Amino acid sequence: MSKNEFRILGRHEGNQDSIRFTYRGVAFDQDCFHVVAGLNAVDTREYVEQTFRALQAAGQLCARMGAYKPRTSPYSFQGYGKQCLPYVFELAGKYGVRVISMEVTRDEHVDEIRAALRQTGDATGVMLQIGTRNTQNFELLKTVGSQRDFPIMLKRGFGITLHESLLAAEYIASAGNRDIVFCLRGMKTNFGDPHRNLVDFAHVPVVKRLTRMPVCVDPSHSVGLRANAPDGLQDIFHVAAQGIVAGANLVLTDIHPEPRKALVDAGQALTLEELPGFLEDCAIAREAYEKRRARAAAMQPPAG
Repeated sequence: MSKNEFRILGRHEGNQDSIRFTYRGVAFDQDCFHVVAGLNAVDTREYVEQTFRALQAAGQLCARMGAYKPRTSPYSFQGYGKQCLPYVFELAGKYGVRVISMEVTRDEHVDEIRAALRQTGDATGVMLQIGTRNTQNFELLKTVGSQRDFPIMLKRGFGITLHESLLAAEYIASAGNRDIVFCLRGMKTNFGDPHRNLVDFAHVPVVKRLTRMPVCVDPSHSVGLRANAPDGLQDIFHVAAQGIVAGANLVLTDIHPEPRKALVDAGQALTLEELPGFLEDCAIAREAYEKRRARAAAMQPPAG
């Protein structure tokens, strides 16, 4: 990696500190930990409200909600777009959800989100999500990077190298916005079968070493199915734990009141009833990471 390539986000002599930003009272850096759970695609107001109510009951401040959904097939559900934004933001405010990770696929979506937030009295906040298909949509990267109203979550491209995906993050930062979270979501290859993608969460410490960005993992899109191991734990639980034990700062997860009725990726969402157990399992994995980190610090030779 050339220092000239990652001038802003990379680690350099005299600039080793994590990128840190606070948005809507929620802090993000390479030491934070948040679970970002919600609907992959918004389908009904009732499901949105049930989801936010469950998140509030679990003490969660962040959520994911998909209004714009790029799909491989032109005949698949593409999301309800701007028509669902007002009630999504209104309900988020009602249930105390402060930050919603929401994918955008073109410049106009940013303006639509901004307008809907104004319409609802800025009831919540949005983290603009750049999906894996748009990781190299350089004009979109420049657009989201040139605004400072919203932080950005950039997903790794599923068919390009890690180096190329990190350069995509640098595109955003070079346009002016450094409030970026980098998300690992699995790689597109048959070597990952029967999972939807090949899990790439061993790259969590790599991204944290090469850059100063907080790192997110997306176990839902990595696994892509509801399956239990003989130990009784779902594959999604196991994969999330892999990322957390490796130091992930955020976990992006699909949940749905009735997963079989979900309009997008129905086979991978956790139920609302499973959410508390998932959060507890994440907390156990995070505790293990903290213990590992403390032990590593204790093993370091004294300074000087």
